[in-house]
Order: sequence, then C-alpha cells, then structure tokens
Amino acid sequence: MRTGDTMKITIIALACYLTVCSFVYAQGLSEKKSDHFIIYYKDVPAEFVGTIIDYSERYYDELTIKLGFTRYDYWTWDKRVKIYVYPDQEAYLKETKQPSWSSGVAAYDQKTIWTFPRESGFFDSLLPHELGHIIFREVIGAGDVPLWLEEGVASYLEQAKRFGSDKIVLEALDNKSFIPLKELTQIDANALRGRADINLFYAESVNIISYLVDKFGTDAFNDFCKKLKDRRSLDDALAYAYFDIRSLSDLGELWEASLKDKLKSKSKMIL
Repeated sequence: MRTGDTMKITIIALACYLTVCSFVYAQGLSEKKSDHFIIYYKDVPAEFVGTIIDYSERYYDELTIKLGFTRYDYWTWDKRVKIYVYPDQEAYLKETKQPSWSSGVAAYDQKTIWTFPRESGFFDSLLPHELGHIIFREVIGAGDVPLWLEEGVASYLEQAKRFGSDKIVLEALDNKSFIPLKELTQIDANALRGRADINLFYAESVNIISYLVDKFGTDAFNDFCKKLKDRRSLDDALAYAYFDIRSLSDLGELWEASLKDKLKSKSKMIL
C-alpha cells in the first residue's frame, strides 16, 4: 500500500472517531453561532467563546480576501464550520485521544475543529492555522498537493510566521542550509517528522505563498487553486495561472532568485 493511501485511511479513521466524539460531547453543550461558525462549548467562559467567534470571522475574511477566494460562497447556514471547545487539555486529550503535545486537531472534510483554551498561541497561531487548512481544502478539494503548499497556505494568517519567514529563509540561504523547492516538494508528513529543520520547512512554505501573492496578485493565486480543484497537475496549474511560471522548476528558480536579490540588498545595507 502506498504511503499516501495509508495516510488517507488514517485520516478517514481519525475523522470518523472524532465525529463520534463530537456527537457524544455535544450532548448538553452550549452553542454560539455567527455567520460562518458554530462554537460548541461547556465550562468555558462565554467571553472566551465570543473572542473565538470574533477572531474566526476576522480570519475568514482576511484569508479569503488576501488569497483571492472571495468569489466562493462558503460556510453559511448548515455549511458553517463547527468548533468544539473543551474546558481544558485533560478533557480534550481524553475525548479526542490525541498525543499529549496536541492543542488542536481538525477534520478538513467535515469543517470541524477540536481544541481547548491555552495560555498562548491560541488566537494568533492555532486558530488561523487550522482555519487556513479548512479554507484551502474548500477551495481545492481533496486532491493531493505538496505538503509545503498545504502548510504554506495554512500558515499565511500566522503573522509572526509569515513576516518572520524572510529572516529564517535568508539565513538558510546564506549558510547553505536552504531547502530547494524540488527537495521541499518531496517532503511529506512522515518525512517531516524525522527532520531537524522543521521550522525552516514551515518558513520556506509560507514564504513561497507570500512570494506568489505579493509578486503576481490574488487573482492569479485563485486561478492556480481552481486548476488544482480540477485535478490538474501542479505544473499545469502553475502554467495556467502564471505567465512567467511554466512549471514547478520555474517557480523554484524565480523564488530563489528573488531571495538572492534580497540577500544582496541586505549585505549592501550592512556595508
């Protein structure tokens, strides 16, 4: 059995299990609704739940606008995203059976997130990241795409990760630890777990998305995603959406050249 098939089966099994958890946990829960979200919660301060709603709606608007997805009519009425908020980590881990380091998990095909309040990173990291995954999958469907593309889009709303990516990537380019796009594309979830440069992987992933959006605009990125939804290859989708990019190899060369230009400018400023 192929690695991709194994991962799909694992994801399906996890989604089925979490669906059962949601049904059980939802009994007797309070709920709060907004235009695009339904929050289910128990023993969680109403103020915190209201803040989840506010941030979720803001992130939804921000990502759909910044990546050109506003032409789509998602997540209203019965299509709203469901977020289950457990009172603490202990309750979350007990119900979801996630590893001890987990602070949130999402089933993208069900548009559902399971999580709990934590001291830091909830609103500026976990929430936008999981919403990014769900929005991206709503746009492109269930087709296979490189992990860097999936994680790059999911990380795009994490401002610290996006704005800090230049520094990390330029340092890697300077000290010869940079991961070329061809190699980056070969890294899947299993391979990523065994790497020591996970932070660099995420930095490069979101940096590529920023490059595409900043350089060529949101309409082109939207066209690229539409072709992925049509199950076109990555090369075909890039060639359709971008006049200057005919393949993944072209994207890698252009992106790396732009980074080298930034590195040269940075060196001149130091001198």
